[in-house]
Amino acid sequence: MKTTAVETVHKSKIENIRQISGHELSSHAFASLFLWQERMELSLYLQDDFFAVKGGIFGRNTWFFPCGSEDASYTFIKNCMSDKSFSMVYLRECDVKWLKERFPDKWEFRRVEESDEYICDISEYIALNGGKFSEIRRNIRKIDSLYDVSFEKITEENFSDALSVVSQWASTEHNTGDKNLTDDDVSETALQQMNTLDVSGIIMYLEGIPVSVFAGFPLTEDTLDVLIGKCVKNAPRGTVYYALREYLSLNKDEFVYCNHEEDLGIPGIRRVKNSLCPIRKNIIWEAIQK
Repeated sequence: MKTTAVETVHKSKIENIRQISGHELSSHAFASLFLWQERMELSLYLQDDFFAVKGGIFGRNTWFFPCGSEDASYTFIKNCMSDKSFSMVYLRECDVKWLKERFPDKWEFRRVEESDEYICDISEYIALNGGKFSEIRRNIRKIDSLYDVSFEKITEENFSDALSVVSQWASTEHNTGDKNLTDDDVSETALQQMNTLDVSGIIMYLEGIPVSVFAGFPLTEDTLDVLIGKCVKNAPRGTVYYALREYLSLNKDEFVYCNHEEDLGIPGIRRVKNSLCPIRKNIIWEAIQK
């Protein structure tokens, strides 16, 4: 089964297949596959009505659960099962149910919490009402009282400011996730490929100095994927929450929800994403042949 690198020419077909099949995971979006292909050793098997992605970082014969036609997915999985090393990652709960029905007693399933995707209600986060958001409100008020705060959409004119924030973040020491995954160069590549990936975003300034960048892309008709959320090392406490609120405010008329992606099993990232008070998670599983 011949696979290929994820290229920009594959974007429209991958996104059409995702839309038709109603697949909502960030893991399977073209932008995610394109940006993470080197770090996760991804390669693409693309047909007219479905696609599957091989993830070398997970093992010799491990694939993302296929996306697209049920018949094509069934045939793909059945053929791959002849090799007992074949396994699958990034399964939704509905994929687990389907696999149990179509291949009964052939698979073992394991929860992969570090791959769960955090889903927040945009209007709720912008409003910041209630006790669960009290700490975020306090931090935002304090920043307002101490600094001249401004925001700009990322454009050609201020693009270097956005890159400076991302590069400063990447240059600081931070923890890595399972399999040593980090997004050090992912954010920079996403900014460099903004037009290709349909990425848009904002820069937050304190006293005219760029301190935070948030950016993302349309994931589904009602959900925005928050791909980038970075701030410089010495930014005041709460800067990331303030910048996120402004970014979501710019997108509130187009989207209802935002997907904050997975936490890679990194405790600090997990704490931040839980502090955003997600209304649910996209629960992720992996499947191993018995």
